[in-house]
Amino acid sequence: MRSLASVGGSPDAVERFGAAAQVAAEMDLVLARMARDIDVQSDVPGGGLAKHHGFRSAADLVASRMGKHKAEAMRLIEVGRALEEKEKCGTPDPDPEPDPDEPDDGPDPDDPEDNDPPEPEDPQPTPQVRYRAIVTEALDAGQISADCGSQILIMLDSLSEEVTDAAKEKAATDLVTRAQGLDSGKFAAVIRRFKASLDVAQHERTLAQKRQARYLKIWENREGMVVVDGKLDPETAAHLQAAIDKMVGDQIRRSRDTPGEDVRTTAQMRADALADLARHALGCETTTAIFGTTTVVVRASASDLESGTGLGEVDGCSTPIGMSVAQRMITSAILIPALIGDKGQVLKLGRTVRPFSKAQRIALGERDGGCAMCGAPPAWTEAHHIIFWSRGGRTDLSNGALLCSHCHHVIHDQGWQIRATDTEIWFIPPASVDPTRTPWQGGRARFGAPRPWNTTRNDSSDRDTHHSGIPPT
Repeated sequence: MRSLASVGGSPDAVERFGAAAQVAAEMDLVLARMARDIDVQSDVPGGGLAKHHGFRSAADLVASRMGKHKAEAMRLIEVGRALEEKEKCGTPDPDPEPDPDEPDDGPDPDDPEDNDPPEPEDPQPTPQVRYRAIVTEALDAGQISADCGSQILIMLDSLSEEVTDAAKEKAATDLVTRAQGLDSGKFAAVIRRFKASLDVAQHERTLAQKRQARYLKIWENREGMVVVDGKLDPETAAHLQAAIDKMVGDQIRRSRDTPGEDVRTTAQMRADALADLARHALGCETTTAIFGTTTVVVRASASDLESGTGLGEVDGCSTPIGMSVAQRMITSAILIPALIGDKGQVLKLGRTVRPFSKAQRIALGERDGGCAMCGAPPAWTEAHHIIFWSRGGRTDLSNGALLCSHCHHVIHDQGWQIRATDTEIWFIPPASVDPTRTPWQGGRARFGAPRPWNTTRNDSSDRDTHHSGIPPT
């Protein structure tokens, strides 16, 4: 457990909260089992328990009693179903011990029961049971929350038959590891990335549907406020999101340098950034090149880009894009392709240059994805030397990290340590945060999709597609 004693907080505040959170997690499992019981009793002719209480479904009944959204109730029922399956597939009770005083003379030919054919052995668990068991064991052990567990189960169950059982099991193991310490909102983005990488063909069909469903509405409500509402697919949103993220990131950094002067919320900064974009589009004159350092990077493997198959990524969007979309976007002069390969040898500049070059920053984005510590958008980050340049630190990928302003200050103020290679980055908390100082991995290995995309779908490969699991020394 972690303590806040060294920073003036209550000595046991975090420990007490952690213990309460553990109780809440255990209670979630109790509620999940009870919600599943309601689901079973409602799934009978005539509507069963739910209809008896005036509800259309078990999820409606559970949501009403808990004061939650129906979607949360459905996730709880799904966890209960998985726990039920695990209990049904548990190890059967052993046969009673034979009486040592009673001799065993083998089968009696006159006893018809002794001449029955032997009973078949218990069947091996189905592939679905195996990957679901990985998740339910983590739930039972309190390693992940019911919300995160349900997200994994629902995603894996929804995959097409083209996804191999081995790929599902490997994904379940990796997702259980990643879920630990992540809130359910950030974990949902990880789930989307995994689903896309596991089921590429289905994901590309989904992207086409999302593009058809894009819209933007602007109207004035009765209070005189202009309401902006819309949904954009990743390809349509990339430029807009990159520009707004860049402007908001600059404002956040300035506000930290001059605390108290800018009291706007992040949402208000986004609104002002959108207005600034419109003013510039209409031809206003300014001496500030607000987009001079803004780059939208489309990432894909060189082999996938050449073959036109697989998935890629675009800065600022947590949903992967299909290769046909990546190829279209790369043809834009605003976008820069970053091909996945052995970049370390050609991008190490050593002590020749202090600032990280544009190419190196793109390479750091390939490893870190955004803020390597918290997962904030790339436009909110800056490339920092892990060992200060003034103290002999090299301008290499293994000595660089993309960090947002907040995490950068936290690392230096609290005494965090960072270990990195060209492909991995790890954070070691100070003893005041974690007495054990257990390293945890950051960057894409924590927040991003499994890489490379196609290796995750190939169950014949024994390579670790995500990370080594061991921090560099």
